[in-house]
Amino acid sequence: MLQRGTILNNRYEIVEKIGAGGMSIVYKAKCHKLQRYVAIKVLREEFASDEEFLSRFKVEAQSAASLSHPNIVSIYDVGNENNIHYIVMEYIHGKTLKKIIEEEAPFTSLKILEVAKDIAFALQHAHRKNIIHRDIKPQNILITDEGVLKVADFGIARAVDSSTVVTTGNAIGSVHYFSPEQARGGYVDKTSDIYSLGIVMYEMATKTLPFEGESPVTVALKHINEQIPSPRSINDKISSSLEDIIIKATQKKPANRYKNIDEMIEDMEKSINEPHGKFVNIPNIENSPTIKMSKKDMKLLRDSKKEKEYSKSSDKEEKIEYKEDIVEYEEKDSKERWVTIGAVFTSLVIIAIISVVGINMIREYLKPKVVTVPSLINMSVDEAKKILEEKQLILKEGEQVYSNEVEEGNIVFQDPEEGTVINLNSEVEVTISKGIETFEVPNVVNKNYSLAEKELEDLGFNVERKVEYSNLIDENLVISQSPDPGTNLKYGETVNITVSLGPEIKKVSVPNILNLTEEAAKIQLRNAGLGVGQITYIHHSEVEKGYVISQSVQAGETVREGYDIGFVVSEGPEEKEEEDVLKEQSITILAPLDADTDEFYVRVRLNGENEFIYEQTHSISDFPLKINIEGEGEGYVEVYINDDIYYRETIEFE
Repeated sequence: MLQRGTILNNRYEIVEKIGAGGMSIVYKAKCHKLQRYVAIKVLREEFASDEEFLSRFKVEAQSAASLSHPNIVSIYDVGNENNIHYIVMEYIHGKTLKKIIEEEAPFTSLKILEVAKDIAFALQHAHRKNIIHRDIKPQNILITDEGVLKVADFGIARAVDSSTVVTTGNAIGSVHYFSPEQARGGYVDKTSDIYSLGIVMYEMATKTLPFEGESPVTVALKHINEQIPSPRSINDKISSSLEDIIIKATQKKPANRYKNIDEMIEDMEKSINEPHGKFVNIPNIENSPTIKMSKKDMKLLRDSKKEKEYSKSSDKEEKIEYKEDIVEYEEKDSKERWVTIGAVFTSLVIIAIISVVGINMIREYLKPKVVTVPSLINMSVDEAKKILEEKQLILKEGEQVYSNEVEEGNIVFQDPEEGTVINLNSEVEVTISKGIETFEVPNVVNKNYSLAEKELEDLGFNVERKVEYSNLIDENLVISQSPDPGTNLKYGETVNITVSLGPEIKKVSVPNILNLTEEAAKIQLRNAGLGVGQITYIHHSEVEKGYVISQSVQAGETVREGYDIGFVVSEGPEEKEEEDVLKEQSITILAPLDADTDEFYVRVRLNGENEFIYEQTHSISDFPLKINIEGEGEGYVEVYINDDIYYRETIEFE
């Protein structure tokens, strides 16, 4: 168990434990990169060492991450760190449907249909991407505080706990909600989710489960062998059409349920408008298999009956003849009489034997000739045909479908299912795999990255993104893709795309050009990859004429390559007429209090003259500045900082 404060992938900080199941523990965590709360499902330690389970966990988690629908809990990330395997999901603040059923059920027909439709829409999106949930139950359905329904745990394998059964094959799911084929460990397809949804609707309608038992195995057997009770026998307030939908969705044979979730949604919408309509087509299901008899069997049966009737009539005639023989015998001598009696007795024994044999023959002909259907899933057609011939059954090839689990040419589904008892010479129809469906990769070069990603993901591909600078392709457009357009890929395979960051912006360091000559300063800037900006010339009493007094960007700062750097060049001390007697006065400049920078360009001028008497760049540490000014009489001084006037004050030279 992870402790509060644990950080995964240098990004997800564990806040608290919010749930646990047989397979995993769920935590609330904070994503420091995007500053939001997420839910993290961490695989329990006992499963982390099981390579087969771990491989399946990763593959199915990645498949589920491809789903994007408002009624499905979003999966943001899948990863592992120090043997901790986890899935990062959308954090939902709300209640499970199970909790709401406990508090509010039984629901009205309208509410049941509205909730079920949202679940069905989520399944519709997943089924179109060939993802089967396999564990639809109220505990996996969340309702946000805003009333939005979210289905969780898409495509994630479940482990064994008190309410979950895993059998051979791939029978995975919560025992009270899973389908008969899951109970048998048989082939699970999209109709298995429809069955589980039907059980959830039953629970919303009645606040009870159709099957209960002392153990999960007992409940599983009831799913296989027993029809669910009528929902209206428990809650007569629900509509008849809603009951019909539940009954059709929970048929034992997948072929007798809705063929797909689209059909079920269509009937749900009709039920809202026609609560007691008779539009749900429920197959007429017999409780026991019908024995089919051939013409040959019927002929043998008729012949056997005739023999039986003949035996009875012959027996009667013999008895009459026997009586006549006794009368005649009285006229014969003793020796002849004993011979006659022996012959009659022998005849009676023979007739009795023939009668017994005839009756046994008739019973044998009347006895049904039946056999148990074997499992054909994952076999080739030739292998299955050979096995069926040995059991005197006939293989019928049905439709072909794409399958992510069964290789091309092998059997995906059979009807009747394994374990069904049928007559000899009956047909077993099989559905054959066309292998994994492939899709053509579209051309996304020069498309906006977001549009390209959506187009590829809608086709079922994973998208890996790389970035690079480009002087030819605008920022955020696709530069290249791999594999090339027109390539056929399987569902879930990866398309790599390279996205432009636009032209690369290089950074250079500003050199120190103070106290250099003007020409030397220009050469220094150009050698550093910078441009020469505005050059200002001012008189300066301390810096020799032609040398740089200050620069617009302080030395050591980093700017983009080619940036223009301006500087100030000294014109030497200002020449003064001998008759002018100037007096010196000093001013003190304080640092601006609300400045958002540490660098200031300070300029001072006297009496509004065009030329500034002081221009230089200072850092914050240089303040307060004390500047000497020469003049005569009374005037005013103006102080500029970063091209804006900082203050203006009167000055007197005494």
